[in-house]
Amino acid sequence: MNAFQIRRRSASLGLIVLVGVAFMLASAVTARAQAVSDPRVAEFDPSPDHWQVLESGQAAVVRYELGVYVIGTSAPFATAEMGKPSPEADGKIRYDFSAHLAAWQLPGGEYEARVSAVGPEGAALSEPSNPFSFTTDDSPCTFSLNASKVSAPASGGSYGVDVVTGIGCEWAVTNALAWVDLWTGGGSGSGTLAFEVEPNPSTTGRSGAIEIAGQLLTVSQAAGVEDCSYGVTPPVFSFSAASGSGKVSVTTSGAGCAWAVASSQSWLVPALTGGSGVATFSFAVKQNHGITNRQATLTVGPWAVTVFQSGKSRRTK
Repeated sequence: MNAFQIRRRSASLGLIVLVGVAFMLASAVTARAQAVSDPRVAEFDPSPDHWQVLESGQAAVVRYELGVYVIGTSAPFATAEMGKPSPEADGKIRYDFSAHLAAWQLPGGEYEARVSAVGPEGAALSEPSNPFSFTTDDSPCTFSLNASKVSAPASGGSYGVDVVTGIGCEWAVTNALAWVDLWTGGGSGSGTLAFEVEPNPSTTGRSGAIEIAGQLLTVSQAAGVEDCSYGVTPPVFSFSAASGSGKVSVTTSGAGCAWAVASSQSWLVPALTGGSGVATFSFAVKQNHGITNRQATLTVGPWAVTVFQSGKSRRTK
């Protein structure tokens, strides 16, 4: 029998209470601790705080949830909301989950189940139950994927999709993509197809489909970084000692080419801090109260705009 732990947070968020709950699948004619075929009933001991009421007045356990997993996968193949059934005379909770799974009967394969006790202060998942299977005699192999699409960034990355089928059912990748590297071309029974999406060197996104056992997995990837070139006009400005303003025109090779604006001196104030594509922005020059000429730089992307300003004239006696 397998146990799981429930982590519950107290009102002070400091105390953690660990509660064990046993869980196993049972069939009417099979020893409970052994692997079974075509089971219908889940049997488990209720959480010790099944009837407990919290200080808030809420029940510590609100409901139980059952998940059916293909062995070796991390996400449930099918789930069932059990509500909060009362224990029977021997203290066990028994639940006929076959009537509450949308995918009944399940495809042939090897499975395990887990129960989760859910309450207002947390939830926890049990360890896997004893393994069980569904027979595929006299039935054709069926296949399904746990995902229908994958979205990758321009940099690419590693991904995987679960293939769900019966024991001994062969599957293969019958249509691939040149920019997706598959770690395997097929398999037998349920398993995971792992693959690598290569970096996208193009400035446009791309998309395609991988066909796995007759099922389509769409792979989409974002556009790569645009190779941008920039220009600014005019590159030089000259002002008198009085305050003034000017405008800089920015040209780029593409609308997605971004650029930043920065000033080297506090008396030279750009109207914005950056933009993208072709644009024009203004800047302000504060009055020069000193008698010395001064110079500052506006950095626009990779380019620099030089701004000169004269000093205040000396007064003659």
